[in-house]
Amino acid sequence: MKHLLLVLSCLVSLPCLADGYIRGPTRVAQGQIETYYVDWPSPPHNQSIVSWSVYRGTLLSGDRGSATVQWDSAEGTEDLVGSLDVYEDIGGQSASIGVDLLNTATSESSFCDGIMGPAAVTMDFGSGANPGPPLPAGATTYEYNSICAISPNQYTRTNSSVNCRGPWHGIPEDHTPGDTNGYFLMVDADDHPGEFYRTTVNGLTPAFKYEFSAWVGNLDRNGTYEVPRIRFVIYGPSGFVASSGDIVIQPTSPFQWQKVGFMFDLPPGVTSVDVALVNRNQNNSGNDLVIDDISFAPCYPPIIASFQNGGVVDRSHTCNNGAVQLHAWWPSTIPFATPAYQWQRSPDNGGSWANIPGSTTLHASHSEPTAGIFQYRMLSYEASNPSRSVVSNPLTYFVQRLVVTPRTHHLYACNGGITSGQLPVSYQLEYRDPSIPRTYSTTWSPATYLNNPNVNPTYIVLPSLGASPPPNGPPVPAVNYVYSVTVTDNVHGCSGSGQQIVAQHNPRKVAVPSAFTPNGDGLNDLFRPLNLDDYPGSRFYIYNRWGQVIFSSQGPTLLDYSWNGKFNGVDQGTGTYVWRIEMSDCFGNIINGSTGDNRPSGTVTLIR
Repeated sequence: MKHLLLVLSCLVSLPCLADGYIRGPTRVAQGQIETYYVDWPSPPHNQSIVSWSVYRGTLLSGDRGSATVQWDSAEGTEDLVGSLDVYEDIGGQSASIGVDLLNTATSESSFCDGIMGPAAVTMDFGSGANPGPPLPAGATTYEYNSICAISPNQYTRTNSSVNCRGPWHGIPEDHTPGDTNGYFLMVDADDHPGEFYRTTVNGLTPAFKYEFSAWVGNLDRNGTYEVPRIRFVIYGPSGFVASSGDIVIQPTSPFQWQKVGFMFDLPPGVTSVDVALVNRNQNNSGNDLVIDDISFAPCYPPIIASFQNGGVVDRSHTCNNGAVQLHAWWPSTIPFATPAYQWQRSPDNGGSWANIPGSTTLHASHSEPTAGIFQYRMLSYEASNPSRSVVSNPLTYFVQRLVVTPRTHHLYACNGGITSGQLPVSYQLEYRDPSIPRTYSTTWSPATYLNNPNVNPTYIVLPSLGASPPPNGPPVPAVNYVYSVTVTDNVHGCSGSGQQIVAQHNPRKVAVPSAFTPNGDGLNDLFRPLNLDDYPGSRFYIYNRWGQVIFSSQGPTLLDYSWNGKFNGVDQGTGTYVWRIEMSDCFGNIINGSTGDNRPSGTVTLIR
């Protein structure tokens, strides 16, 4: 339609206009309310319709010249990217603007509380005479300047900030003790998102947490300017993985190096990431900092546990029951003169732990006779002083169970025809590992009357049961076909079976009278849709004159479908009431006493 209107406007000699321009902030805090203005190439026609649309925000108001938007907020610490679009239909004018939505949540630094392994990445920026060389291409988004009196969006590599700028600390050396002429990174952060430093890390082990840290300092000597805000961000092959919140670098007097960092878990299967130290400021006033000794290293538990001897495997899977081998070792020196060992087990995700009897060596075996999710850990302690102890990382054992829900599928031979329908199977893999994608296969037995016994849902076509019984005759018992269905998890081979009954009904028509007399004389005291119990799962409703539901039932018996003329135990007065039926199948099989046709609703007269 937009293009059609534009073509028509050109044909009638109206100006064919270029896109307009939206004015407003393009870098805002999440949850913030902002107003934007559109500059049209030409004023919109009096009869034109101007429409605004927003992505990742809520349009609070919009007219021909402006719009007010409340931008969305993300859970956690992730930033978002939103957009605002406007379109004027007669002239075909449009405009768009992209908006970075900053998550301004702050966080405290977190560090490894176990044993640091060899760093996968270290960056001390080298050493030498001033000025130091620029960083390699791609390592930063800031511009290199060899002069130490740098400006916003610039950095230099230097071993001293003495006499660089009057308001700055004069830092005579880098953070690393004994690093003669050691360089540090000096940055004048600006009001745009930028990366102080980025690098790629390979060969990671997902079983461990990692610490991403750096030593930083606020250059502001007097504490009068905007404080730097930085964030640690991790990117995997598929994009964003994790980040810290904004870490604020407070001024110190005299100058002090401050360690900042955060801990995170690698997603399953990820062995390579990009790590970045990111600017989070939104103005140019201040934000001056120094950075040194960036490190990215694994954090080992004090003692390591694994399902595999010599390599860390912290998850194992089986079906119904099974046994596992438990292994533990020290990542570094043993902290006890006489270490003792005890494997422990938790059935409630680490909520409680109990000793496993007899499992008092570094290597042990354990069996689980029933399904569930269980965790194990190694407790080690000084034999002569058990209060001195350490515990390992937890291991998780998924003893899975596939349960197929037994079910009766009700199918109906409406008006004596053939019976057909889908047969969906309900199942659940209990105690599964949610990090592993799943596919399942299904097998029906026997395959009689099924179009394909190896799909879910399958489709069945049953032979005719003959003519429908008369409405005033006795019910015809359902014909039951019994099947067994086996569902198999294609990842670990867990399987389960359940009985599936296909009940083929040859139902009578439902007859609904037009009046009843609930006076207790034993004659016509109940109002009921006769034969509705031939259709299991059907619903019956009755409403008073104000549209209030005063009776409802889903059966399954005819007595359950019967109304005695009361509401909340109180007799209802003489008058007309509305009824409605929701039939589970054969929707036209109704004899409506109030309308004379097969409509599923009508009226009934209550007579006292």
